[in-house]
Amino acid sequence: MSDQKKITEKIAEYLSLQAADLDPDAHLIDDLGLNLAEISDLLDHLSQNFGIIFDSAEVSQVKTVGDLVDLTEDKLLE
Repeated sequence: MSDQKKITEKIAEYLSLQAADLDPDAHLIDDLGLNLAEISDLLDHLSQNFGIIFDSAEVSQVKTVGDLVDLTEDKLLE
């Protein structure tokens, strides 16, 4: 299973959705209705599952599901 697929599945798990239902272009706030606290919790969920740490400057650039998947994948490669 690819890293992108694993990451997408963990995001879907947090959101109680199916991974196939997540659109990479979906905006975390506008489309998925997440607030800043929920996004923070989602980042914690990913951090715990993948053993990574997100930098606040990087996180501020994340707007969509695809952005979050890409950032998480980049962190896994560090």
